[in-house]
Formats: sequence, C-alpha cells, structure tokens
Amino acid sequence: MQGGSKGQKKKGAFSMKKAMKKLMAALLAVAMVCAMAIPAFAAKGEPVTNSDVSLTNHSFEAYQIFAGDLNEGTLSNVTWGHNVTTATLLNYLKTANAAYSACTDAKGVAEVLSNNPSLKYDFAKIAADHVTGTAMATGTGSVTLPSAGYYLIVDTTDVANKHDAKNLSLLQVSGATTVTPQVKTDIPTLEKKVKDINDTTGVKSDWQDSADYDIGDTIPYKLTATLGKLDNYDKYYVKFVDTMDHLTYVANSASVKIDTTELAPTQYKLTWDKTSKTLEIEITDVKALGAGNGSVITVKYNATLDDTAVIGSTGNPNEAHLVFSNNPNGEGHGETPKDKNIVFTYKVDANKVDPDLNSLPGAAFELFKHVKDASGNLTWESKGIMNATKHEDGTYTITDATKMKFEWNGIDDGDYKLVEVVTPAGYNTMAELLFTVTATHSETADNPVLITLSGDAFTGDVSTGVLTSQIINHRGTTLPGTGGIGTTIFYVVGGGLMVAAAILLITKKRMENR
Repeated sequence: MQGGSKGQKKKGAFSMKKAMKKLMAALLAVAMVCAMAIPAFAAKGEPVTNSDVSLTNHSFEAYQIFAGDLNEGTLSNVTWGHNVTTATLLNYLKTANAAYSACTDAKGVAEVLSNNPSLKYDFAKIAADHVTGTAMATGTGSVTLPSAGYYLIVDTTDVANKHDAKNLSLLQVSGATTVTPQVKTDIPTLEKKVKDINDTTGVKSDWQDSADYDIGDTIPYKLTATLGKLDNYDKYYVKFVDTMDHLTYVANSASVKIDTTELAPTQYKLTWDKTSKTLEIEITDVKALGAGNGSVITVKYNATLDDTAVIGSTGNPNEAHLVFSNNPNGEGHGETPKDKNIVFTYKVDANKVDPDLNSLPGAAFELFKHVKDASGNLTWESKGIMNATKHEDGTYTITDATKMKFEWNGIDDGDYKLVEVVTPAGYNTMAELLFTVTATHSETADNPVLITLSGDAFTGDVSTGVLTSQIINHRGTTLPGTGGIGTTIFYVVGGGLMVAAAILLITKKRMENR
C-alpha cells in the first residue's frame, strides 16, 4: 500500500526542511511591484467541492518570510522575517538562480522578485524548504497573523490514508489580520460496477451494483476513478485496490484507460494476490501519461466465481478503493471510501418422493440450463449428474441406492430442465421438468441485497438462496394375468372338446357303414 504521508505536522521547533520539499508549481499568485516593495496578495480560490472535505476542519501554520511596513497593500522597508535563517536562504538562492547573485539582503531579494515575477514559484519552494523555528501563528480553519509581513501558510492537517487532501501552501502579504485559506481541495472518487448477463436470453445489463452468476462463470467488472484538480501537483499517483470475495481474477483480462487513451501494460503495474484475493493496479504518475483536471481513469477486467461461493442473500461482495496523492506540497497519499457490489448465486434442491410424498430412494438426475451460444443459438448445457455415473454407451450406474435429495450449487437466473436418468424400480420415469429461475436484487445501492427468488415448480428462499421442489414418481401399472386355475380350466375344457370331437367322428363313421 502506498498510503503513508511523509509531510506531517511538526510542533515546537518545527522544521519545514523535508516536509515542504515538493511545494507544487501551482502556488497562489505572488505579485511583486517595485524595488523594496511587495503588494498585497489576495488568497482567493474556489471553495471545496467535496461534501466530506471541509477546510474549516483543517489546521494551518504561518511562517514569516519577510517583515516590513504595510501600507495600502504594499510591503516596504523589507527585512528578513522571523522564520528565515538569512545566510542559509540567501546562499541557496544564489546557487539556485543567477538572478540573485548580487543580492546581499532581503530588500535585494524582494527587488529581484519584483522585476522577475516568473521566479515566484521557485522562490516559494526554496523559501518553504528553508523556513525555521516555531510558526508565528497557528489555527483551525483560519490563522491570525500577528504583524505585517510576507507569510508562508501551510496546511498541517493529517490526511494520511484518509479521503481528504492538504490545502495548497500559499504565500500572502498581510498585516495583523485573520487569514482564511480557501484554495480548492479536489479529491478523487471511485466507483466499482458489474454487469449482469442472462445466459438464456443473452441480455446484458448496464454497469450496476449487483448481479447473479453460475459458479465458474466469467464476470465483467469496471472501476472508474474521477480525478480532481491536478494543477497543484508536480506528479499524481494513483493505485486501484480491489478486494474480491470468492472470486478469481482472469489473467491478462485487464485494460486501463485515461479518458479515451488506452494504456500499454508497461505503463502501469498490475499485481494479483490469490491468497488475499486482492487486485492492484498502480500508476506512478498519471500526469505524465496525459491526465489533467477532472480526468477519468477506467479499469476493466474479468473474474470467475469460485466453487466456494456463498449461496443466498449474503452473496459474494467486492470492495474497491483508490489510493491517491493528497499533498500538493510534498509526498503523501489518501484513500477513497470503499465502493461495494455483490454477486449472488443460488442452489436447486430436488427431493424425490412417491405419490404419498414419502421419500423415495433409487433415482438419479441431470440438470440442464438453456444457454445462448456465441452464434445466438440455444443449447442445453449440463449443470451436472447427481447420483449416477454415465457410461460411453449412454447407460447409467447409480452410485447411492439410498439417496433421496439432490442438490446443484451455484446457479443463476435462466431456463432449466431436470431429467431423471435413473428411475426407482417399480416406478415410471418422470417427464422432463422445465422451470425458470427468476431473481431480483438492488442494482443501484451502497449495500446491494437479494430481493426475490422464484422458480416455477420450485419455491425460492431469499435468505438461503435455495430453490426447493418435491419430485414425484408414480408407480407402474399392474395388469391382470391368467394364473394357474385359468390354465387348468383351459386345459380341461380343451381336452373335453377334443374327446367330444373324437366320439362324434367315430359315431359318424359307424352310421355310414350300416
């Protein structure tokens, strides 16, 4: 994690040497006028736009760079301020820029700045790196300056690992008055979304907060980071952190865009930790890759639903957040709140019973799902045979003659059929049972929930995610037989008829001989 801030508040003998090394180039304008004078600087900026970030809760410290006399916004008779080590700062200025080579005092430096306004940002960075001693004033939301001078006002709020950002350090000419920094402090936002796909109809949803899938299905995800104002930063760091539950990232499925430009895999670092189920995508400096104020960074990837997936209303949640640069004056990172979505999956329970609803052993079943293939054709896809082994010749061997309950874990919405492949002895094979699983879940919610679950002949339980039905087998038909007595009668009657026929024949011949 890239979360710690290196620019932290220092009390007492506060040294700004390391904390302010990276004062950003977008410091509020410092206007210089004629030699030996600095005009008043109005620290006007845009208000904070994010509702959960307020400068009224931020802490500030003020360091005096120059002292002097203030008259109608102009600082004259300029001398070094309370928080400057004269020799150290002056020597560094001369080394940094030849424009200061002839300067021997504060007045000379002020004159250079007056004649070269373009040097103001570099001067601000150098001054911030060389202020020393205790701040002349501190405050929350505002700071009251004790005397006339040219001040560096620093936001010292601890924003490490928070959805917050430091206010831009600013330079301001002021008298003894209260200063309220109002520089805009934009922070990014992050959304995580998922698409839902009905395998039977082929219909895909829009990006939303919930979906349902079969175990083993490939699930599309999207992360969207909307950046704030980047002008105040020399470089801007982001890292997407996505923690999955009972999901596995599909290797090489990720794509990253800054606005409409797709990044090459070499322009970001992707890490998948299969133990923690965490996907990270890190970009060291999005500004170097073309990002600007309000840019949108989009990450798309696929994941599969594991066979350990939780059935029912608990679902399989995903949480993602963004780590981002949050100190325009130096190093430091914040974090957005976590955004959550959930994938649901269900179970089919088929209980085998006789016409009297007594449990009936000796059956085996296969469940099929009606799915639309890549060509748009519907086919029946097996979801598994329960309680039998299928042989190459199409016959089946039952594995448990006592089994009466059949379960298929990890199914989602769509059309199904249940086929009896082995029938209990003495019973008729049931007709194929066709049914449709239907579910609703909150598609746009901070914490999505499963709302309804049904399946025609199957009764759905929202809490457990189980669809249950009694599968009835009817007994075979018993036909009447001739039996032993019937055969005996047949033989007796038949024999009698043959004797009678013989007697009749003999009698006829005797009569003819007379």
